[in-house]
Amino acid sequence: MPFIVGRTDDYGATKKAENSNGRCDVKPAMSTTVSRKKGISATSGLINFLCGMIGPGCFSLSASFKQAGLWGGLILVFIVGFLSLYSMSKIVKCSQFLAKSNGDQSLDYGEMAEAAILSSYKWARRYAKLAKIVVNSCLLAFQLGVITVSLVFAVEHITEIWEFISGSPPPFSKRVMILIFFVPQMILNFIGHMKLITILCLCGNVIIFAAIILITKELMVHTWYPTWELDSFTGIEGTSIAAGALIYSFEGQAMVLPLENSLKHPKDMGGITGVLATSMNLVTILYAFLGFFGYVTFGPNVQGSLTLNLPNSVLSVTIKALLVLKIFFGSAMQLFVIVEMLLPSVLSKISEDRKLINRLLPYALRLGLMLISLCLALVVPNLMQIIPLVGITSGLLISLILPSLLDSMVFLPVLKKQGEMLQYYKKLIINVCLFVIGWLFMGSGLYSSIDDIINNNV
Repeated sequence: MPFIVGRTDDYGATKKAENSNGRCDVKPAMSTTVSRKKGISATSGLINFLCGMIGPGCFSLSASFKQAGLWGGLILVFIVGFLSLYSMSKIVKCSQFLAKSNGDQSLDYGEMAEAAILSSYKWARRYAKLAKIVVNSCLLAFQLGVITVSLVFAVEHITEIWEFISGSPPPFSKRVMILIFFVPQMILNFIGHMKLITILCLCGNVIIFAAIILITKELMVHTWYPTWELDSFTGIEGTSIAAGALIYSFEGQAMVLPLENSLKHPKDMGGITGVLATSMNLVTILYAFLGFFGYVTFGPNVQGSLTLNLPNSVLSVTIKALLVLKIFFGSAMQLFVIVEMLLPSVLSKISEDRKLINRLLPYALRLGLMLISLCLALVVPNLMQIIPLVGITSGLLISLILPSLLDSMVFLPVLKKQGEMLQYYKKLIINVCLFVIGWLFMGSGLYSSIDDIINNNV
């Protein structure tokens, strides 16, 4: 989704006083209402965030309930939703604090990580550039994972459409179909026109909500499995895989800071009734609904996407075809974000005299990134395997582990300097617990996902 992002000079109010060593200590002034001359309203921000969060990943929630168990999945979706909201709040607070301190409001995730380390302990400042590289690498890996999921998602739906039209399975294997679909997808992704990509993505959001309405109708009229016939809870392996898929579905960390930078009143982002909390609560409820009723509707037969469980009627096949178009156009936006992040640093290493190379480099970069996603899709061409793998690795890093680390690096030195030791130890304990839990989930989830892929347990 497009965000109106711009720098302003009236963000917050801070006072700087030089100490005897000539170093400026940032002393926040009394709280003032931050307002920007340009920006979007809280309502527009809410709509933007909801459209960005609710994508094809929401249709995979029932598979997570199958892996974790009916009640285990229901509990897990609220836990992951709460932790995602909590971590996003940490990112926003860190960004706003650093923006007030540095006099620069428009920090993306990587810039915020670099600024966080630079404002922290002396021994940590040498790692500021590394922090930015790590965060951007995680974002890059996640975006490539999203494109990979898109390739698999599109091909599985094309298979259903083919079977409905011809009455027989496609004459090609799934991997061959991924290769065939990749060609027009790559041609589209050579487009670097932001306005055209934005219009296509807006049309795609309409398709997603239409699919949700159709699926909701199907879930309400279909015969349900008795809850006692379904697994209530599963073991650690299934729960870890389910957590990875849920983290993938809840992933919105890359959108949080651009959205906060676009709001006319940044304070509208936080709070119990703010943009972030309201949108995450609505998304969590929607995910719980789709996951729970999708599992009790289709039971053990639930597939990697609820849309694949829909009976092949003219209406459902039309929705599936529109979803393929949404994926087809939407991946261009995913790739655009990555290219915009990587291209400046790559171009800076090439002389301006080499005009031909400078002109071809964006296309070569797009092709290289898409080939990475293609290779991963060919290795793991199954939605129930690729989604948890993406979520439990790069998704978990940017949604739980890194926010806890950056929050500690930003606020612990400040709390200690101010003598607020109770708040210091409280924040330290919470962040350490989240950091450790994140790595434990990553270890167990990664092991379970790899084992699942190797043994093909779907």
